[in-house]
Amino acid sequence: MLKSVIVLGGLLLALTLSSGSSGSSGSSVNKLHRVPIYRQKNFVKTRANIQAEVAHVRNKYNSQLTVESTTTQEQITNFMNMQYYGLITIGTPPQDFQVVFDTGSANLWVPSIKCRSPVCREHNMFNATASTSYVSNGEDLVLNYGSGGITGYLGSDVVNVNGMNIKNQTFGLATSQDTGGSVSSYDGILGMGYLSLSVDNVVPPFYNMISQGLVSKQIFSFYLASDGSNSYGGELIFGGSDPMWFIGNMVYTNVTREGYWQFMMDNATLNGNILCTNCPAIVDTGTSLIMAPAASYQIIMEVVGVNVFGIVDCSTISQMPVLTFAINGVMFGIPPSAYVIVDGLNNECTLGIQSMSENFWILGDVFIGQYYTEFDLAQNRLGFASIKGLSYTQGGGTQGGGTQGGGPQGGGNPQGGGAGNLQRMPALEFGLLVMVLFWKMLNYLQ
Repeated sequence: MLKSVIVLGGLLLALTLSSGSSGSSGSSVNKLHRVPIYRQKNFVKTRANIQAEVAHVRNKYNSQLTVESTTTQEQITNFMNMQYYGLITIGTPPQDFQVVFDTGSANLWVPSIKCRSPVCREHNMFNATASTSYVSNGEDLVLNYGSGGITGYLGSDVVNVNGMNIKNQTFGLATSQDTGGSVSSYDGILGMGYLSLSVDNVVPPFYNMISQGLVSKQIFSFYLASDGSNSYGGELIFGGSDPMWFIGNMVYTNVTREGYWQFMMDNATLNGNILCTNCPAIVDTGTSLIMAPAASYQIIMEVVGVNVFGIVDCSTISQMPVLTFAINGVMFGIPPSAYVIVDGLNNECTLGIQSMSENFWILGDVFIGQYYTEFDLAQNRLGFASIKGLSYTQGGGTQGGGTQGGGPQGGGNPQGGGAGNLQRMPALEFGLLVMVLFWKMLNYLQ
């Protein structure tokens, strides 16, 4: 009888410990708030789209055109077609908006129904008088993006992000939009940069999520899907990271300048050419491109073979080298299939890497689409991990950017199970150890 009780007790303890560990991991995932990221239907990024986006990014960072060979004198219709967007609602009853979740800015704004700019009429506009929870604060708002920007005023209302109601969120209502001649495919922007980057010191939505207890951890993360076959574009996750989407351990690096999510790369290389060392870089989910300093871009042009129109030979993509970033001692590779944008409508191939006059890099969707990216506000750090299923060379390795199995060098899981399985192992081993001790106790009692 005593033997049966002890054996049963040992089994229960072992199962409790192992399921407890698994449960704690599961509870952490359950606390994650998932916001679907959508891809524009029938999305095709053309060279005109890229030129419009380059102009927008340069204006955003107050940069100037630096490499003449990247532009032409063509008259084009600039349509800044951002591939990824998310859905939010504002007001009571809720009014729907498509927004870009932008880590390169910190303000939330949408067009107001009072906006008279022609571009506003192409989008959803917020009607303050139709919301019973709207509160006006009477302050003007001006957001400058170099030669473009918006003007309007500030107001407060409830903002819903996939079920999370942010109360009394101050946001901008644009009454005038100057886009520098370009048209956007989204209604507004939800900034996710630091508070110090916010115009008029308006508290960004994520800060209010934290103060109102809507998230358990001061972390958000992005997974961008690489499958272009449907409208599902990935997930923006509030409250942590989900190892379901990445393989290996997260590689962390400290934020070096709060405002933008800025950090320091060890170096960047392409086909043995050193593009930079100790390179400042910004992770910007508000752009689909990689922006490089002019001197680095000049080397990239020569190595890849960019012509005067900014076009590369589509037939040579498979022979192009991997662009490699070293971050905190770990190599992250960007294959040419990611950094060359194929325009099937016009049978053209354009670099998803462009230039700017500033001496820092901007890592947009070309990079984030390859690496799950975590933004940790509490510890002022960024984390990167290889997205599951991506491989850049035959056999699953990442040429110049990872180990066999697809993870970044030094961060891959040789068992192929990702961080989640590694976290469960210690408790399982401890449970087995308990069983062994109980068995030995039984032998001793006999």
